[in-house]
Amino acid sequence: MKFSEVWKAQCETARQIEAEFGTQHAIAYLIGDQFLNFLEAAENDAEFRAEIPAFVAEIKIIFEPWQFAEHLKTARQSEPFDPGDYDDENAETVEWERQSEIHRSATDLLLVECAKDWLLGQRDDTSTGSSFMQPLWRTCWLPHSC
Repeated sequence: MKFSEVWKAQCETARQIEAEFGTQHAIAYLIGDQFLNFLEAAENDAEFRAEIPAFVAEIKIIFEPWQFAEHLKTARQSEPFDPGDYDDENAETVEWERQSEIHRSATDLLLVECAKDWLLGQRDDTSTGSSFMQPLWRTCWLPHSC
């Protein structure tokens, strides 16, 4: 299956979700899940990167900018880490889980900021460079593998 077929199918699914369950569910599916996952895959895959402008254009046809702007305000936010959730674990495991949560949160934050740039910014290029999120990743204090 071509990459363009993937996002086109996801957009069609979002339209069906919107018709059956409402706009918020459709936005959560298409932007909160599929588009953010697509951006994450695009970080290391030029074929995904090449499809981003067309995917963004289709999202902008389906939803109004204020709708996805509202969703992106809270996309991928999680509850604060609670060491009490690990009462039966040793200190090393709790610390590993805490660091893993920081890593996931940082990655999610950067993906959401990249999505905001694509969906709400003036970006319309194909960004075929080796790291289309370079400005965001450059500010990341974690290693590039985040």
